[in-house]
Amino acid sequence: MTEQWVKQQREVDSYNLFFSSFDGLSGAESLYDLGYRLVGSFVTIRDTRQQLIAEPDFVLFNGETALLVEVKSGENINERDKQQMERCNGISYETIVDFLRDAEFNDRGLDPNELNNVESVIVYYTDFIEDCRSSTGCSSALDDLKQHSAVLSQQKGESLTLAEGTLEDNELKTLLRNGIRLPMLVDKKVYLTENTNREILAYSIAHDLVLNNLGKDDRLSITPSDVIERYRHREVPLEKVTDALQFLEKIGGCQQNSAGSYQFDRHRVGKLMQVQSKLEDARVAEFLESGQTKGQSSLEDFGSAETDGGA
Repeated sequence: MTEQWVKQQREVDSYNLFFSSFDGLSGAESLYDLGYRLVGSFVTIRDTRQQLIAEPDFVLFNGETALLVEVKSGENINERDKQQMERCNGISYETIVDFLRDAEFNDRGLDPNELNNVESVIVYYTDFIEDCRSSTGCSSALDDLKQHSAVLSQQKGESLTLAEGTLEDNELKTLLRNGIRLPMLVDKKVYLTENTNREILAYSIAHDLVLNNLGKDDRLSITPSDVIERYRHREVPLEKVTDALQFLEKIGGCQQNSAGSYQFDRHRVGKLMQVQSKLEDARVAEFLESGQTKGQSSLEDFGSAETDGGA
């Protein structure tokens, strides 16, 4: 299994694990119980007054408090982490109010004008935080980071907890000190990594865009523009989309027609289900550069209609 794929999966898992804190476990208090609703994912907030740009992974709002959330999956605290939280912490109330007014979210009963608190939080895996505390260099970085942000920790089957720093919202602080219980098996609501790596994009197209929408007798025709529109709230470069679609064609998951669109149908579902195993072995660029799928030994094999969609 490639190191890149492991990192990409860990990053996506960290986003979805945080998402599970909205509901928590049955019978246990969660963010939803405090009235928090998702305003936006992977957004850009521009504060022209402060000349700051913040790009939190998630923005939550419950009618009084806005949470600017950054979720991390790595095993270190770097300067970029600190800078991200400094920017989130520096965004003015007026800018957050304007952002909430302009955002597309369902709970219109939440009035942005009632905002009286903004909390910046950064989330790491619990096992990393525990290791970090026992390392002199990392512990020092953690102490520095908590001056700019509350630090939360999360782990599958355990809880989302306030690990370092503090929060002004007393209800939220109490909830997180007690911990929001998290499931061991997490629903997948986020498919893409922050930088939209080609591998995770190919997986996302296969599972989120195709398999989730391919009915029993359906055929789907997808263009690169369709993919960009599907993930319109993310900056997905056309080049990466094209590479991901060509990869899916290479493994037999679809076929490109003369108009440039990619045809997916029920007969190719088996190939799409193999996407993860293919990506565990090699990166998308390696598949495209090799001119053949992983495990093939000859050009004759590559010519098979099942594995080559006619690229």
